[in-house]
Amino acid sequence: MDELEFRRRAITHPTDRDPAFLAAAEASAANRKHLDEMKQLDRSLQRAMEVEVPAGLAGRILLRQAMEADDEVVPLPSAAKGRGWRPLAMAASVAFLLGMSTRWLSWPPASEPLSLAQVAMAHVYGEEPFIQGVDEKVSLQTINAKMEKYGATLMGMPGMKVTYVNHCAFYQGPALHMVLEGKMGPVTLFLVPKHVPLRIQPDFADGTLKGEILPLKGANMVLIGDMQESLAPVAKQLESRLHWSI
Repeated sequence: MDELEFRRRAITHPTDRDPAFLAAAEASAANRKHLDEMKQLDRSLQRAMEVEVPAGLAGRILLRQAMEADDEVVPLPSAAKGRGWRPLAMAASVAFLLGMSTRWLSWPPASEPLSLAQVAMAHVYGEEPFIQGVDEKVSLQTINAKMEKYGATLMGMPGMKVTYVNHCAFYQGPALHMVLEGKMGPVTLFLVPKHVPLRIQPDFADGTLKGEILPLKGANMVLIGDMQESLAPVAKQLESRLHWSI
């Protein structure tokens, strides 16, 4: 066996037991060194391929794809004084990345469905750095222009201050994302279409934030706020003032 053939086989099949190949390996110190290096590389590759896939990876990939798959392009608001709005365009995708590694989100095994609470909390924690302190002074007309897509109309907002409203890429499609001023801090509202295949639990908490989910006529309403925030009055006020056309 010539040296070129030996080196080729050492690269492709370093554990080859063919007598001619083994004889060529012992023919020189250079050949033995080359074969040892190829065997070491082969072992390293084998170890790399034996790494277990993290639990729930499939679910996380599907969630990321769903959150990035929203094909509706929603214009962002014009730049506010002293604060650029470019970060808000990144918020939905950043929400996913931060949600994967932050304090609350605990992903179920791949065989279990994701919950509406998990996805909503991921959005809140992910977008928190970008909308904290933002006040768009949202009008009722602006709110209803956004809610129209979901078949909802808010019939007045006395005593209610809304600082932000827009669509967001939620899960397998858009959802309404609105931030209200609560007594203990911001209260985030999501209106999520009922066809979205996420497991629903009425209430949830993580020690920092808590939330409630109310199945309404045309959508599921998610409210998330501080642990000390009383969400029930907010939910009752919103539910009584929402009119549905679907």
